[in-house]
Amino acid sequence: MTREVHIASCVVYARPEAVDRVSRVIHEARLAEVHAADHRGRIVIVLEGASDASIVDAMEAIRLLSGVLAVHLVYQHCEEEEALQEAP
Repeated sequence: MTREVHIASCVVYARPEAVDRVSRVIHEARLAEVHAADHRGRIVIVLEGASDASIVDAMEAIRLLSGVLAVHLVYQHCEEEEALQEAP
């Protein structure tokens, strides 16, 4: 049986004063990879999981963090793990 890999990109909107703390918590809790953040409160993250439910669960955990205003899904992709291991 092949394993699916779900990858999603999101923008987290946080209070400007909470950006550093929220980014750190997301990283330390291994909820997602933090790729960028700005002083206005936007944090760009990438999530990876075994199912679409795992992506939604991670998004919800991030949304519930103190200082987070919203989490918006930008892109989601699902592929078999074997296909991701193949050379281009």
